[in-house]
Amino acid sequence: MKPLILKKLGRIPYIIGLCRKRALEGELPVYRQLMEIAILRATRGIGYDIYHGAGMWKKSANWDYKNSFLSITDYNRNIYRLNSRKFHGTSQYKPFEKAIFKQFMIPSADFIGIIDECCGTTAAGKPLRNAGELGACLTPYAGKKICFKLVEGFNGIGFKACEVLLRQGSLALLDLGNGAEYSANEYFELLMKESANGWLLEEYIVQHPVLAAFNPSSLNTIRMFLYQRSSGEIVALRSFFRAGKSGALIDKTADGGASVLIDQETGTLLNGFNWSIEMQPLPQHPSSKLPFAGVQIPFWKEAEATAKRALEIFPETRFSGTDIAITENGPVIIEMNVQPEAICMPILRIQTARIFADEDTVN
Repeated sequence: MKPLILKKLGRIPYIIGLCRKRALEGELPVYRQLMEIAILRATRGIGYDIYHGAGMWKKSANWDYKNSFLSITDYNRNIYRLNSRKFHGTSQYKPFEKAIFKQFMIPSADFIGIIDECCGTTAAGKPLRNAGELGACLTPYAGKKICFKLVEGFNGIGFKACEVLLRQGSLALLDLGNGAEYSANEYFELLMKESANGWLLEEYIVQHPVLAAFNPSSLNTIRMFLYQRSSGEIVALRSFFRAGKSGALIDKTADGGASVLIDQETGTLLNGFNWSIEMQPLPQHPSSKLPFAGVQIPFWKEAEATAKRALEIFPETRFSGTDIAITENGPVIIEMNVQPEAICMPILRIQTARIFADEDTVN
């Protein structure tokens, strides 16, 4: 108990610093912010993170607005009300999610196979259980890029991408993350050492040049939040664009990447920021220096329609944060997140208390 108390007490200088920063910008004074944080914590369980993430420190923010967000506890409780617990694992177990997308013609990365020492199989039904079978499976992909995903995972954890090479008749894999070259035997051992639970093998998605320009090494994606009203209507609430840091394979926005707000109606990029409750402005990508504001995301309406369709076909699920890539041929669904991080809601101004009560879905 003492370490927890000390940890909470240790946050006080940081919280005061956040309040002082906003006060110096001409917003509510420090004492008023601290008082409101205390009141919201006591009455609604809303902490300083939601308070500052949602911009409740603004003089223009009234109490109706401040009460329109859920605490993290209440948010998670509502997630399990809206999204049946028994199907939560469906979106995290990639073979299930992949099968659902394929069955309902939802565009996603082309499937190559499942690597599993017990029951691995290729898309053609051939076994994919050892290094020799991995080499045979990948030989037709020489000169192409492929990717590996943990069969149970989310947020890009464990993601790997390789270019398939033929060296004097022998297959080799060039890891795009670390630049090392492996034989099929070596890479199979590496995969099994990291996780023996299995890997999903897919073709690498070649993203649209407009989005690749911000950071070519990472697959830069859209996270779109969607909600299905009790009437059955699905609405797109808010979206943001993510561009990874230089050299990264995934679009993690920390330490050199960027998040960018999107005009939901037009699909135009707005303001860039670092992903935190401080939301430090980033008018351009930290590495490429390309400005964000005004860039039009290609196939925006198609992306929104595809994300809505994906939520529509998912069983007993009414809320999702859906990750979308854009190729030169249109949108591709990367994955659905049926329990998105709670802190996303205040940062994107998604007023969950109203939305989940069907009072307001576009705010």
